[in-house]
Amino acid sequence: MFRARPLAAIVALATVLVTAAAVPARADTLRPVAAGPVGAGAAADRGDWRFAVGGGVLVRPEYEGAKDYEADFAPVVSVSYREFVQLRGTALSADLLGILGARPVAGLQAGPVVRYRFGRDQDDSAALRGLGDVDGSVEVGGFVRWASGPWSIGATVVQDVAGGHEGMLAELDAGWRTPIAARWTLGISSQLTWADGNYSQTFFGITTGQAARSGRSPYAADGGLKDVGLTVSLDYAVTRNWGLSGRVGYKRLLGDAADSPLVDGDGSPDQFLGGLFVSYRF
Repeated sequence: MFRARPLAAIVALATVLVTAAAVPARADTLRPVAAGPVGAGAAADRGDWRFAVGGGVLVRPEYEGAKDYEADFAPVVSVSYREFVQLRGTALSADLLGILGARPVAGLQAGPVVRYRFGRDQDDSAALRGLGDVDGSVEVGGFVRWASGPWSIGATVVQDVAGGHEGMLAELDAGWRTPIAARWTLGISSQLTWADGNYSQTFFGITTGQAARSGRSPYAADGGLKDVGLTVSLDYAVTRNWGLSGRVGYKRLLGDAADSPLVDGDGSPDQFLGGLFVSYRF
């Protein structure tokens, strides 16, 4: 089942735009960068500030754990200052080690991250009817990342401070990204997510009140490993400024998330995403 829902696309992009671009923040699994490579020497003459805008189509599950999919328009927005401060989608991060000039190990980054996670509407899917809406969340925390050549590894920990899911997430990712031909860049990244009980209950649990309204049985979702995933990206530099980016991703829900009636009964623990984007860097 496919539906166009522009606002929902930003949910997936809130973090999708970060890890594949070596920015340490994440809100879902598939993470398209703002643009592909822009040609030799292009980065050197753009100055300290870099911008990218564009959009494309993102295909993703109707909700986290759904078996039906929807196709959304996905805007692409990226702003960075000397690789120290980066805004990608709805995630803002700062490399304090770089800003303070106190990098103890080459390639090491660390600092704060703030990101917005959109909520969930019970009208997003028939499986959610009677469960009520989930408000948006402001997740605040920190990251650490190390990169050497084409390889990178990182960790991010965030806590919701806006009363959306009120939970904590810890994320690990590792990636490899390198040019494979003139104008072409290939990237592969893996991800692992731990979620606490508040996040798990919000998105996968069913309270007694929700059970009464929806006709379901109550389900208590505890914290633990939430998912493991893999993303493959392919970028093509059309010109110095224009780029095309393709992304495919797979995520497997784990633990209480996978056992939830929203997943095991009406959905699927196997989550696939795909997107094609065009962007302009300046």
